[in-house]
Amino acid sequence: MIDRACISLGELCNLKCAYCHFQNEENGKLSGLRQEFTRNEMIAIADNIYRYVIENDVPIFKIGIVGAGETLLQFNKIRTLIDYVKQQQYTRLQFYTITNGTVFKKDMLDFFFENQSLIKLSISLDGYEELHNIGRERFKDVFRGINKYEMRFNQKPSVNCTVHQETLKHRDKLHDFFINEQFKSVTFSRLFDSHNENLIVSAIEFRDFLNSFADSSLQLRQLDPNNQKKYDCTMYGNLCGVGRTNIFITKRGIYPCGRFYGNEQYNYGAFDLPLGNVEQRMKQMKPLNDGECYYDKYVGNKKDENSNIWRIEIG
Repeated sequence: MIDRACISLGELCNLKCAYCHFQNEENGKLSGLRQEFTRNEMIAIADNIYRYVIENDVPIFKIGIVGAGETLLQFNKIRTLIDYVKQQQYTRLQFYTITNGTVFKKDMLDFFFENQSLIKLSISLDGYEELHNIGRERFKDVFRGINKYEMRFNQKPSVNCTVHQETLKHRDKLHDFFINEQFKSVTFSRLFDSHNENLIVSAIEFRDFLNSFADSSLQLRQLDPNNQKKYDCTMYGNLCGVGRTNIFITKRGIYPCGRFYGNEQYNYGAFDLPLGNVEQRMKQMKPLNDGECYYDKYVGNKKDENSNIWRIEIG
């Protein structure tokens, strides 16, 4: 049963992070176009998801507004979607989004504050300035955005921190930074698909890194026992939901997850394809054991030689 989706609002970004697997020009994932949804398309996506939710009695369907660019550059699309969901009383939908924190305006923060029961907002921060700027950039601008958030919400935001080899080397300093700056909630994610292979972290290294925070006062969702058996993504330390629970919705179509973006062998179909049809196509995916990542096991660096043809590898 599908119970979570990510919606990518476009490829436009105001940063060029060194390790970004979307913006790496050599991997061919990006189309070179903005790939933005119209207002009517956003509404169609919400309606499509909620039809599936009701037909399959899904108690809560989680939707991440994330993807190949900076989400808040498409803030009006987010506002359109959330306002429509509230108007239609789609009460089984819950949203979250992640921003780089550099483009906050007052109306944005007011919107997220007023709708925080429906959409959660997190900020990408890889740690103290020297560490953050290895893979990302503009630490000072990001931290100014964090301060703006704190002034509106009266608390620090939840942050998403990408873990690479330099993070592993400076784990204790990173931990002290988050504690000293009074962050409480941190979601670590494992670096993958970077053109700089020296920064990539293995699943075993990442699990050891997470376990080292077991006695920390920081709140890590990955260490919550209630999340240990949830299908989500191995980049967070959870089980892979490809072919089971997850989809990635883009203007170009629906993919198993963000790592497949641009690989048309794994495009399930148009962005508004009924999710019942998507679910049937998901069943054609190869089998996967708990703890394995579908992309790592079956796809890796294989080239898509038939980019104009929908094709899926069957087990």
